Amino acid sequence: MNPEETGILSKIFSSKAPSQIMDFFLDHKEFDYSPAEIALKTGLSFKTITREIPSLEKFHFVKKSRRIGKTIMYILNSDFPAVKTLEKFTLEMSEYINVEVIDGDLNSRENDDKVSSRLIEPN
Repeated sequence: MNPEETGILSKIFSSKAPSQIMDFFLDHKEFDYSPAEIALKTGLSFKTITREIPSLEKFHFVKKSRRIGKTIMYILNSDFPAVKTLEKFTLEMSEYINVEVIDGDLNSRENDDKVSSRLIEPN
């Protein structure tokens, strides 16, 4: 595929790391974080965080909030309309996925019960 033909999500989320970082920020939007804290909380390497944050900043998903010594702190850019849309999307998808998992579990339990009752019932 020609790089010019990639969609916007592929451009923004070039790998799994940016989506993990955004998940973190969406779950922890009240505070600002250093790259080291983001790495610790997401399980990603510090190098990965420092590589991905400029891209997320370029797309206005996160912004610099302040500087503590030499460390730049980042916060979710909650004023950006796309972030609000992404928050709504992730909330709706998480509810949908949770319902699907529950339904899947219920269906499998019902099937297990049917199989068990057939094994117990005499012919």
